[in-house]
Amino acid sequence: MEAARTKAAKVARRPRVKATKAMWFDAYRWCLSSEGHLLLGGRDARSNDQIVKRHLKEGDRYAHADLHGAPSVVVKEGSRAGEATLREGCEFALAYSKAWSAGLASGSAYWVLPEQVSKQAESGEFLPRGAFVIRGKRNYLHDLPVRIAVGEVEVDGHRKVMGGSASALAARSSRYVVLGPGKGDREAFAKRLAATLGVPIEEVVRALPAGGLSVLERHGLDVDEGRPAST
Repeated sequence: MEAARTKAAKVARRPRVKATKAMWFDAYRWCLSSEGHLLLGGRDARSNDQIVKRHLKEGDRYAHADLHGAPSVVVKEGSRAGEATLREGCEFALAYSKAWSAGLASGSAYWVLPEQVSKQAESGEFLPRGAFVIRGKRNYLHDLPVRIAVGEVEVDGHRKVMGGSASALAARSSRYVVLGPGKGDREAFAKRLAATLGVPIEEVVRALPAGGLSVLERHGLDVDEGRPAST
């Protein structure tokens, strides 16, 4: 009887799993900057094309990292953004690139104006799907940390799971973790964080870079990376 009561108490303490409200930008990688600007990033070649063709408008800014797999990132209303948002856009592009799976500690990324981004390749050159030609000056930011923060935020009055730079999460969340490349198993960590936040595991997985991870900081959440990823 006592064992049954203990088991029932443990079950009662588990957070109820409930999906957060679906929003249009869930189709992409996304983040709200510390200054409130929406950052949109591609998940693959197809969505990289969509990001630029559908969402890069006059007054926005485009961020990218010179690494294979780096997403195209659109900083909405970037012309009104401060240095903090542009830096967060560059960090966003870097963290979701191959820099993560390569285990890099830092890297570089840049931002440009919308009119500098083109799908028109040079004569005789082939431009693969999801790739773009950048013409003119690139505004580089160097020594950016390869990190991503994931946690619980509020968007238009609704709870969401967001992945972005540590400064972006710190500005709008009291429950988040800061991650770096490491040996922790991505899927196992996603399962633990999802259980802690009470959301489906898919919502956490969508916010994580590909590859192993390590927990660098915890804010309001008690969760670690757990066992090393299998090789």
